[in-house]
Amino acid sequence: MSQQDFAIGIDIGGGSTKIGLVSTRGEIAERRRIVVSETDGADAIVRQYAAAIGDILSAHPQAKPLGIGIGFPGRIHPDNLSGDLGNIPALDDFPLAERIGNLFGLPARMENDGTAAGLAEAMFGRDRDARRSLLIAAGTGIGVALTVDGKPFITSGGGLGNAGQLIIHGSDGRPCRQGCVGCLESLASADALNGTVQRYCAEMPESPLAARARSLGREPDASDVVVMGLEGDPAAVAMLADVGRWLGRGAATWAQIFAPDVILLGGGLSAAGDLLLGPLEREARLSGLALYLAPVRFSLASLGNDAGIIGAAAQIFPTPKP
Repeated sequence: MSQQDFAIGIDIGGGSTKIGLVSTRGEIAERRRIVVSETDGADAIVRQYAAAIGDILSAHPQAKPLGIGIGFPGRIHPDNLSGDLGNIPALDDFPLAERIGNLFGLPARMENDGTAAGLAEAMFGRDRDARRSLLIAAGTGIGVALTVDGKPFITSGGGLGNAGQLIIHGSDGRPCRQGCVGCLESLASADALNGTVQRYCAEMPESPLAARARSLGREPDASDVVVMGLEGDPAAVAMLADVGRWLGRGAATWAQIFAPDVILLGGGLSAAGDLLLGPLEREARLSGLALYLAPVRFSLASLGNDAGIIGAAAQIFPTPKP
């Protein structure tokens, strides 16, 4: 590894933060996973991140990283590179990029985590030849990222605003985890699917879904739906199809606004594969104008859970497209 062909990527998630040493080829040379306590303050979290980065660099003493990139699960304030509405409240409105960068004497950048994942797919994913790429990251929430010529297209907050809060039901619907009422995230995120499967299992306690959750000693959640769907459980397949149809309506809307060449499905729910992507594509093509939808191809994102780390680091790299 040469001295200036990689960067540190920090992918901040709700359950854990993943930190990696990433090459300009999009390869992760070393990684660590950090789990912070709900009682940890921002300074304590920074110390844990810094210790992990130091450990990674100690494992690669020849490494001279170009910088540190952070993927933050919320809105980004570009003036001071902090964020809010994230999964770790202690980091809201905290100048994380500046603090981490100063500790290592390196430039640091921060983007929304969905934007970072979209950048990773645009630079290193299977569909990287697309000029305009739209990533739907369906996980705890719904992130939407657009890249054009390998560069993130930003409207506000470090990405496409809160595109996952596209209003579907309006005030007649349920609130999402951020308080938006009747939006796509309230219907088609993993958080929404948690509620769906828990209501189903309460009504159907002898169902395979309920039995699986009991065997694991916890409440049923979206991961059970994905696993049981892949095993052919009809109820789980139907739940995933319903989520896919809602996402398809969102995809049709975004396609008519942004005219992407490819729409990628990523995030934790994408582990369901065609059980989710199939209904999504069918609904998008049925709902949207053929003028916009006919040229679009639909595909699963190819980098999986590594997209966050790779995309965070990729903020530091020069983009390969003009």
